[in-house]
Amino acid sequence: MFRRRKHNIPALNTTSTADISFMLLIFFLVTTSMDIDKGLSRQLPPEEDDKEEQVVDMNQNDVMKLSLSADNKLRVNDSITTLPKLRQQVVDFVKHCHDRQQHIISVEVAREATYDTYFNMQNEIVAAYHTLREQRAQQVYHQSFSQCTEEQRDSLRSYYPQRIAEVYPKGGGE
Repeated sequence: MFRRRKHNIPALNTTSTADISFMLLIFFLVTTSMDIDKGLSRQLPPEEDDKEEQVVDMNQNDVMKLSLSADNKLRVNDSITTLPKLRQQVVDFVKHCHDRQQHIISVEVAREATYDTYFNMQNEIVAAYHTLREQRAQQVYHQSFSQCTEEQRDSLRSYYPQRIAEVYPKGGGE
């Protein structure tokens, strides 16, 4: 009669595997950076129940017309320009405007234009206002805009108010 011998099979101790996996998961969640989506910071006007249009008489010298065509060509007052030049053009326009408080940058974008070009155009406009406020902060407060107090920043923002109007092209914009 043969007696079978029982062999001891070596085994791994897996009691702490779940703990280690959980700690690795936490480590990677904490150390991984998340991509931040691009977006535009704009405050939309509140919805009005009764739509009453007001006609405002504007001096044409206080209006800068920007248009972005379907083939992503940028025009400033009917003259073709490029994105790198736009910032300085906006700075010059706002500085030399007849009424700095009442100027308007009118933006018209074709629906077929790419979002990337639109986004870059908006960034250049915002950067132009930042440049203006930075220059004014240096001139008046002798420090950069970021070093100014909140009261000083509000004063600079009211000195150079950001006045952008979106105009929908003919054919809708609902």
